[in-house]
Amino acid sequence: MNKPVSRRLQFIAIFALAGMAVVLWMAWDRFGNAAADISQTAAEPAGKKAKGGKRRGVPVIVARVQEARNDETVAAVGTARAKRSVMIHAKTDGVITAFNPKAGDRIAKGDLIFEIDRTKAELAVQIARKKLEEASRLFDRSEQLRRRRVNSGARVEDARTSLERAALELRQAEELLSDLRIRAPFNGTVGIAKVEVGDRVTTTTPIISLDAREELLVEFEVAEKFAARISTGGPITAMTPSHEGKRFSGRIQHIDSRVDPTSRTVMVRAVIPNENDKLRPGMSFAVELALPGTTHAAVPELSLQWRKGESYVWIVKERKVRKVLVHTVKRLNSIILVAGKLAPGDLVVVEGVQRLRPGRKVFYKKPRSPADDDSEKRSANTIDSGKG
Repeated sequence: MNKPVSRRLQFIAIFALAGMAVVLWMAWDRFGNAAADISQTAAEPAGKKAKGGKRRGVPVIVARVQEARNDETVAAVGTARAKRSVMIHAKTDGVITAFNPKAGDRIAKGDLIFEIDRTKAELAVQIARKKLEEASRLFDRSEQLRRRRVNSGARVEDARTSLERAALELRQAEELLSDLRIRAPFNGTVGIAKVEVGDRVTTTTPIISLDAREELLVEFEVAEKFAARISTGGPITAMTPSHEGKRFSGRIQHIDSRVDPTSRTVMVRAVIPNENDKLRPGMSFAVELALPGTTHAAVPELSLQWRKGESYVWIVKERKVRKVLVHTVKRLNSIILVAGKLAPGDLVVVEGVQRLRPGRKVFYKKPRSPADDDSEKRSANTIDSGKG
């Protein structure tokens, strides 16, 4: 009979201990806070208590909520090209007889660049003129015979057609002659010639390059998520290894009409003024595009807390704290931009958060505000002015 009694007592003891453990676990936070209060009371000197012997609350360090913009900088790499750039070719086959500009020369629109042998073309023009003169005489004679009723109207029309054809042949020969002199299509700077006087060239032979480089065009790709935040005329900054440490300002000229479905980027073209002709087409540029963002509340990094998948801060109102849920927008060094029910000037707890719970009283040293700094600056300026 003794054994069943002992087992029963053992089960009762086990259930009692388990119940006590559950109660202690559920009340752990309350006991912890009570212990913290007791330790605070023991550590806090008498001068730190309010009248009537009541404690002032948990000591904390606070900071003011500031405002900051969620600005972003997009970096990309592009290659520059001239505002207008062409490779000059001959319009017809032949031998080069004259080459006027030298590499690096600036030429104006219409200036002669090179000339191809014109001997055969000039002879063709002379022959065409003779044919036109002969066709003109035949037409005049046909007209006279028709007025004398010797010639028919059909013969006159044949003579008129021959005259018009001869005029077209002369015009064609003159055009072929003019094609042998290649002139600049726009103002620009010529490069190094690929041929020399005496070389025979064809219509596919590259002769010389011509660049209008008063402005350079740089094309670069921007991620799809930034496409809605860029606009034509927006400023950009560019740097090139050829001018280390120097930054060149430009503007967005065009934005492509579609997003590349493979890379999920949009092509952007920027214009960079080429002052003093320091830049050259073909240079690589590191482009930075500043994108202004929206304004958000800015809090110290230490004030942001996480628990059960939520982020929050402790706000002090009338020396009591309350929890405000926030969403992290961006980190800026030791400052975090957040979205939530915060206003500029609110006080957030930076240190001492371990002992806080909603509605708990706190005491702190009031942080300085920007208005206080401005007031001190105005006072200092007034003193300096008085001394002067």
